[in-house]
Amino acid sequence: MNVFRITAVIASVLCLAFLASTAFATGPVTSPSAAPADAPGITAMGIGVAQSSADPLASAQTLYIGTQSTVDGANVQAAADEMVARLDAIRAALVKVGVPADGIRMAGFNVSPMFAGKPIGAPAEKPVQPQVSSLTLNGNLTADVPSIRLLVAAMNAATANGANNVNANAGKGGAPYGTTQPSAAELAQVTAAAVANARTNAEALATAGGKKLGAIRSISATQPPMMGCCPPSAGWVVQVTVTFDVAP
Repeated sequence: MNVFRITAVIASVLCLAFLASTAFATGPVTSPSAAPADAPGITAMGIGVAQSSADPLASAQTLYIGTQSTVDGANVQAAADEMVARLDAIRAALVKVGVPADGIRMAGFNVSPMFAGKPIGAPAEKPVQPQVSSLTLNGNLTADVPSIRLLVAAMNAATANGANNVNANAGKGGAPYGTTQPSAAELAQVTAAAVANARTNAEALATAGGKKLGAIRSISATQPPMMGCCPPSAGWVVQVTVTFDVAP
């Protein structure tokens, strides 16, 4: 009786093995409508641009503010304290004219020594320890100014409170205009516009070649470097490359 059971089990295993082998031999299931990877296609590029604001004068700016002083070596601590107080005064003045406090950042503080020349008549063979004749202190701030309309008032506030040099650059946080990514909703809208632009270009190519477009085969996107510097010629640019099947 046991012999018959063992024989039946072996027969079942062999049957299953045969069915499995025939199933794997058929290979993966593919969609009959999918175009082969090497089938002819049409590739086109598309561009979408998100302007930072409908009002060009509302674009953010970044102020670069520098202060400098020169003192002798004996008064370096007092000079450093005076520099910090000057930077604090500049910061308070910027906030007073409307610059957001959380957009004002310390960008640097350094002390550079200046050395005296070799004393006249000193023996050439005797090494002379360089002597510090003076120290130059530099303090720097950056400030995000929310609008060009506020720019002149912010620059005047900085210079009136001890800034030695003030420069402005379009864009918030030091980023050039158009390099700050827009919101998700704006990005989706711009990307859709870029894909539509690519489709228009691809349709022109297809028509010129006597063909018709099929489904999208592949798509990729990049954010190219900015070519413009100032509104309204610049913005956040989405560039897509789309490959379409050729309709039968």
